[in-house]
Amino acid sequence: MTRRDCPPIFRLEGVSYSYLGRYPALQDVNLTICQGEKVVILGANGCGKSTLLKILDGLYPPSAGRIEAFGEDLSRVGDDPAQSQRLHRRVGFVFQDADIQLFSPTVWDDVAFGPLQMGWEQDEVRRRVQEALRLMDVEDLADRAPYELSGGEKKRAAIATALAIDPEVLLLDEPTANLDPRTKAVLVELIARLGEMGKSVVTTTQELEIVPSIAGRVIVFGDKERRPIAEGDADTILDDTDLLVRANLIHQHLHLHGRRAHSHQHSHAGDHDHH
Repeated sequence: MTRRDCPPIFRLEGVSYSYLGRYPALQDVNLTICQGEKVVILGANGCGKSTLLKILDGLYPPSAGRIEAFGEDLSRVGDDPAQSQRLHRRVGFVFQDADIQLFSPTVWDDVAFGPLQMGWEQDEVRRRVQEALRLMDVEDLADRAPYELSGGEKKRAAIATALAIDPEVLLLDEPTANLDPRTKAVLVELIARLGEMGKSVVTTTQELEIVPSIAGRVIVFGDKERRPIAEGDADTILDDTDLLVRANLIHQHLHLHGRRAHSHQHSHAGDHDHH
């Protein structure tokens, strides 16, 4: 799937990836993501969403196909430290598990890690850390140890670690997973604000309710195909019940009420009861 009406940031042509060379995670993905887009990669567990983000971030080389970022071939970025640094100056990645990114004695130290790796002066590092903490509304957590934080606080602090280098692109892997509704709403508002700032934001999720708030374009991955099977705006995608069932994002149950039977759609992102 490609777009030709905006400057491309990422371009994938026939990209596949297999774990240990045997377990396919992505299969023949063709995809273009453009500058300034707010893209949601929507799909069930196991469809390749997280693997896709790691390939976009240069963490995994494709097993087959070609990927370009900002016009450069990323197929062997792991073998080129200079190219890797250029990429990670422009692209920030936030893992689904915030504990992967929060490993320092304090939140301040974690947020400062990226700018320090860039070799910036102390004043510049301090300015960038303060700005990232402010954007994620975690200034009051700066002196706290990561293990003292709630799940939502960890997520916001992890995003701040990526924002501290002021990247052009943010890759967010399931940022609202396992959060309570109030915390999720706060985080969704913060993610939407990043898009309004002009950053390109690519978010993976299977939580349908957050999609309208953060998506300009939605790309649906099939859990069997492990590649895009549809794309469109949020309303178009979320109104397509057949597509959502096919992608294993909702499922239908036959209920008996008295002597009548009918079906309901349910999202896989949350729990539900049947009576």
